[in-house]
Amino acid sequence: MNKKAKTVMIDYSITKILERNKKNARLAAVFAALFILTLLISISFITIVAILSDGFSTLISGSELCSNPDGDGYESKSSNHINYGSYGSDNSTCLTPDCIRLAANYLNNMNRDANPCEDFYEFACGKYATRKVIAEHEKKVTVLSEMKREMDRHLKHILEKSSRENATRSMKLAQIHYDSCMDEFAQDDLGVQPLMSLISNLGGWPLLTNARFDSIDFQWEVLAGHLALHGVDGIFRVFVHSSFDDSNKHVLMFSPPKLFLEKKKFYRKVPSSNVYLQYYRQYVLSLLSLLGVDMEDETGVIEYQVDDIIDFERRIANLTRIELSRNHSSINNMITFGDFKKKYDKINWEAFFNEEMRSNLGRMPDSLLINVVDVNYFDNLYSLIKSKPLSSINNFLMWCLVSNYDFYLPAKYRKPMLEFRQKMYGVSSDDPLWEVCVGEVRDNLAMPLSTEYAHKFFTQRDKKIAEDMIRDLKKAMEQTLLNADWIDESTREAALMKLDAMGHKIGFPDSLLNETAVLLPYAGVRLTANQFFDNAISLKKAAYRDALSKLHRTPSVIDWASPIIAVDAFHYFTGNEIIFPAGILQFPMFVPDAPSFSNYGAIGMGIGHEITHGYDDLGAQYDDKGNLRGWWHTETMTTFQKKKQCFVAQYGSKIEPQTGRKVDGKMTIGENIADNGGLRVAFQAYQLKLDREKETKRLPGMTEFSPNQLFFLAYANTWCEALKTSAIDHIMDTDVHSLGMFRVNVPLQNLPAFSKEFDCPIGSPMNPFEKCRIW
Repeated sequence: MNKKAKTVMIDYSITKILERNKKNARLAAVFAALFILTLLISISFITIVAILSDGFSTLISGSELCSNPDGDGYESKSSNHINYGSYGSDNSTCLTPDCIRLAANYLNNMNRDANPCEDFYEFACGKYATRKVIAEHEKKVTVLSEMKREMDRHLKHILEKSSRENATRSMKLAQIHYDSCMDEFAQDDLGVQPLMSLISNLGGWPLLTNARFDSIDFQWEVLAGHLALHGVDGIFRVFVHSSFDDSNKHVLMFSPPKLFLEKKKFYRKVPSSNVYLQYYRQYVLSLLSLLGVDMEDETGVIEYQVDDIIDFERRIANLTRIELSRNHSSINNMITFGDFKKKYDKINWEAFFNEEMRSNLGRMPDSLLINVVDVNYFDNLYSLIKSKPLSSINNFLMWCLVSNYDFYLPAKYRKPMLEFRQKMYGVSSDDPLWEVCVGEVRDNLAMPLSTEYAHKFFTQRDKKIAEDMIRDLKKAMEQTLLNADWIDESTREAALMKLDAMGHKIGFPDSLLNETAVLLPYAGVRLTANQFFDNAISLKKAAYRDALSKLHRTPSVIDWASPIIAVDAFHYFTGNEIIFPAGILQFPMFVPDAPSFSNYGAIGMGIGHEITHGYDDLGAQYDDKGNLRGWWHTETMTTFQKKKQCFVAQYGSKIEPQTGRKVDGKMTIGENIADNGGLRVAFQAYQLKLDREKETKRLPGMTEFSPNQLFFLAYANTWCEALKTSAIDHIMDTDVHSLGMFRVNVPLQNLPAFSKEFDCPIGSPMNPFEKCRIW
């Protein structure tokens, strides 16, 4: 491996840089900002180059870092003038618009007064939050959320400006649904009539009219089956997924429903002392009032029924066991359909699986193997149902329907949800209508919208660069597995087999190029421009029918198990593959023209993160074929668990400064393992890249940093964020990822290469004596 050119010695007490250097650093940020302004007002690019070459030459000549005059108890070291040879020459500066933007990002986010050996997040991202305005409808602003907003703007342009006359049939579906979402006048004209028609078609809801419930012909299983067809879980969830035992097969899964409040923890306390359930209760009451329910009823019957709905949901939540389980063997409970019906014979499964569901599922013989994801839940479900009158079951199921579809009603009927979000999430307004409608199309008509987006914003060159990076990252992971001295040889061999077999998907599926394939999931769908509510019903039913129809199909290697338009990346356990949609391969995560340190520090770490998920505490349970199987030697797994507990304790000791809350080290453990392993293998991969070719490109105004240091700056800049104080509790309660400051600092604290590059003394905050490592 090539040695880096002369290491930049950035002192542990860098907070007091020489005035001359500080002035130069500020000048660098000013120049970067001026460049962007210059581009925006369309001054010729040649003029910009001339200004840049002259201006940054001046910055380079004065770049110097020195010791700490304050004396803080750590050894002070002075650094010499930086000399990178060809790396520092004028003609190697990348002056493309994206490189200028990237340099401006780094410089503007950086807090020069912070000490990188005390708090690297503050050093790299300290000014990010001060420069960002968190919109009233947002909980936070992050680099990824800004990428998503930019992607949504592109999607908005596609939906609004693309030709209507020449659009493909699939694209016309997307345009019609978008138009119907944006047409608030048509929604106001229809009012609640579409919802009332849907409720009537499903048997009616006496609570809305204060009528008497007739239980004679009521079968809750029939109603639950129809709700499932409309994309509503109800009392349990039935869906098709790859088998945990055999990833070459699909299996029908039975699980608890998704909870309205997202997490079981929000249901634990009784309503009288549970602020979350009080928010929920007010939402239910407010929406029912808008739907015409007489809330002045002196008998209190309505409020009693609302409390009963919430009580039923709370009991459902408390029955679930799978939420906290990180042992996937506990959610793999195969049983024949015949034995399942016998075991839970108090539930009328024939009534639940209506004709439309069966026509899409195909054959359902008693010998069909299914998976009961949460056995405890189904073991106790009937006792819960039996404890309530049928009117309560009907109320709960109908409320599930209404709470899933109030989004599609006119704005005034969405106000109770906004008020709920204000209290629960700390937001104070609805999302802009265009963002809501782009999201609605993105979620329900992803295929046609992805086709247009991919054609415009993702190239074969992008794909080739990403594939080359994946190759380097996998090579680095291979070296990591080979060098891990705590793994026995049989486990190492299996781990290497898994890595070799690990597939990847980049950009978008090839099926997007085939209009017939794009239209397939929407077979039979007819959309009307001024019928937003009915369009939503058609799309939700089509999605569920398409999902059920896969039961007897062999999973295809060309199928994507993730969203296609997403600013995210994925590891699919049962597919043993990593997925990088086109949405994540955009600025600033992925900049094809930028120096390699930028891409390897940003998207490279993301690739390493997803690879490492294959070897975190969940991924380690799946073998090279994506099957749930124990392939670890007992002693090696014991060592793994000890190393895992190091991370749980390390992250669990970190405190969020605004609220004083500690990070939940258990809830975030999988992502923390992936962050640490991902950063380490990304840095190793970058060294492999430098072995092949020297880093010759540089960013304007940043020549004081070595390529390796810039790798770490690129990494940190991926996780810069600004948080709304009122939303922090909810974020920490629900997000399985650690906050940005911890995603940056903790993996760097565990990585000796970082401390070496920034000359952080042992025992300093960013170079602690005790470090955690698995990979």
